[in-house]
Amino acid sequence: MPRRRKPPTLSPWGCPPQWRVRHTTRLPGPWPVKPRNYRCLRCGVRLVTEERPAIPWSEQDLVTRLRALLPPGPPVYLRDLGMTSLPLSGLNALLGPQGFFMHAAKVREPKRFVACTDSADRLEPFGLFELRPSSQGT
Repeated sequence: MPRRRKPPTLSPWGCPPQWRVRHTTRLPGPWPVKPRNYRCLRCGVRLVTEERPAIPWSEQDLVTRLRALLPPGPPVYLRDLGMTSLPLSGLNALLGPQGFFMHAAKVREPKRFVACTDSADRLEPFGLFELRPSSQGT
């Protein structure tokens, strides 16, 4: 039996949709898009959308916020500011075209560790963070 294609609108069915949502796994990256699969339990209409961040940030907005969080001067303990994890490699990939990178240093105090992920999704504990221009090197 061949598959029947259904039109993408709900007007032929006249049903108020009762959606069943299934989230798919996230793709690797710092703030990846998360596809959602919707299916109406009444009429069977299916659609796929992408969940975007609530605030559309550009890379320049991110640099502005990081400069406010990490002022020039001595490095800052991000754990004291309430951060417990950070996608460090993804953040540096976003900051690179803007001319900055996030420098992280290890500390001995476990109460100040921040779990940072590298490009292979491995966790490493760092403590001190500093926003530096990329002309100083990586």
